[in-house]
Amino acid sequence: MEPAEAEPAKRSRSATRSRLLATSAVVFAERGLEGASVEELCAAAGFTRGAFYSNFASKTDLALAMYEEHARQLAERLNGQLDQWLQPGGLEPTLVVERVLEGMADFTSDTVWHAVRLELLLAARRSERVRTVVAEQRAVLSEAVTAALIRVADAQDAEFTVDPAELARLLLAVYDGRLNEQIAGSGSRPAQLNLVAFTWQNLTRPKSGPRP
Repeated sequence: MEPAEAEPAKRSRSATRSRLLATSAVVFAERGLEGASVEELCAAAGFTRGAFYSNFASKTDLALAMYEEHARQLAERLNGQLDQWLQPGGLEPTLVVERVLEGMADFTSDTVWHAVRLELLLAARRSERVRTVVAEQRAVLSEAVTAALIRVADAQDAEFTVDPAELARLLLAVYDGRLNEQIAGSGSRPAQLNLVAFTWQNLTRPKSGPRP
């Protein structure tokens, strides 16, 4: 049996880990994975170096854990949101698709999470371990978007003219490109909305009626 103080210690460590995961994205986005220091990551969370190293062996470990947690949360949240968006009299299908992509990209005016993803993609070129984790989490998001697109098409009584998984990857790539423009401070969001709607409308069609 564990000592009585073990359970509170576990809860404290879990809370410390959660806090580091929640506050590190901004630091990594602003300073980069290489440029961010352990001291800066700890300062953002309000902890000491000891708290950091009791949870993570390195900055890379923190960045990967943060990305995995973020992808998991996005995928879980999407299902509940779709239930609301696809209610009778709810949003138009192309607007639902936009919401899906926004949710997966976590679009914000400062594009913090997209910047973190770009940092991880750069790191993946130099590290097989990072490359493996990034590929796994991108697959998680792509599968969540594919499932969501299928639900939208079913609600619209439509069918795809391409593999829905390929369409999901295409739409995510389109949206990633828009986020890159946003980071660079150029472009306007309405143009992106029109492009996604155009892609959806031209790669789906009404389901065929029953054959005689």
